[in-house]
Amino acid sequence: MAVDFRDPKSGFRHCEVVLFINEEVLRNGGGSGFYLTFRSRPWKDIEDGLKSVVADKQVPHTIKRACAWSALALGVRVASRQREKQSRRVQQLHNQVEEHEAATWTLATDLQRLRDERDEVVSELHNARDSLKQVLHERDMLHKKLIEFELSQQLLAESQDAEYPGTMPWTLMVKRQRKDLATGLQSGQYAASPKKDHMASKSSKTVLETLHEGEEFPASSV
Repeated sequence: MAVDFRDPKSGFRHCEVVLFINEEVLRNGGGSGFYLTFRSRPWKDIEDGLKSVVADKQVPHTIKRACAWSALALGVRVASRQREKQSRRVQQLHNQVEEHEAATWTLATDLQRLRDERDEVVSELHNARDSLKQVLHERDMLHKKLIEFELSQQLLAESQDAEYPGTMPWTLMVKRQRKDLATGLQSGQYAASPKKDHMASKSSKTVLETLHEGEEFPASSV
């Protein structure tokens, strides 16, 4: 028997076909030799072996027919083996495609997340820039007001010095009177008696109020 119908790798699905091929091989004087010799080889080797038998004039025609039937069975076996190999290859490619699709989906998700984070950072930077502009504007306004106030105080002091030549500048006099008053209160100079302490406190309050009023609206004459 050339072909074993119980062999799952034979490529045949019907035992009747296998029995007919085996009968043709045996009827023409052949056996399982040719089939077993080329059973695991590629089709190229099978065709080369059949050619050597067919081209040999000393081989009987019946043997050539038997080898041809065996080569036919081997061709089905090779086709089945290639089909199985291609099926495995297709499955591998399908698995690779699924893996690539999953990786692509992951990359697309990460890319979208990075874009959202970038947009959020850009929005925060814009808000920070606007806040910084507002702070800088307020700083410039305050600086401008401070310069104007210092200039007004300087002009006021110069006008007082011009009105009372030879006297201490008004701003310096106010600072010294405040310092002397604070030193006297700390040393207890104005705390000799409750009555005196009350009078000193009242006097100090009056002097401070006078100093504050004079600082804002200095008298033009004595």
